[in-house]
This record gives sequence, C-alpha cells and structure tokens, in this order.
Amino acid sequence: MTVAPDPAAEWWTTSEVAAYLGVQVATVTNYRKRDQMPQPDLTVGRTHMWKPSRVIAWHEGRPRPGVGGRPASQSD
Repeated sequence: MTVAPDPAAEWWTTSEVAAYLGVQVATVTNYRKRDQMPQPDLTVGRTHMWKPSRVIAWHEGRPRPGVGGRPASQSD
C-alpha cells in the first residue's frame, strides 16, 4: 500500500511527487528533464525537492483532455 505524501510537509522529493501524481519515479524524472513540470525548488546533492504547494498547484492546473494526457477522441 502506498501512503500519500503529506501536503503540509516542507519539501517533497521525486519519490513523493511520483506518489502524489500516481506515476513512477522515472516518469517524474522525465517530466523534469523535458520541462513538463516545475523545476525543483532545491537540489541537495542529487536529490531534487519541491514545495508541495507548487506541485499541487501545477498538477491541478494541468490540461488533461484524455487518459494519459492523450487528446480526447472526437465523437461523431
């Protein structure tokens, strides 16, 4: 069972962002590398960290027309 990250935490790591989004860590890494999500607020060594409020706001504002981000099919 996966525990949802605490939105009141000071920082979320890549693993916590992935848990919040319901995706694999590699997906978050790819989003970051492709500039498809906010860049980390802080990096310590190789650990990237984000303010939870920033990730939540970004995620809530994402255009999500279809499953997996694919365009929704047009019905006749």
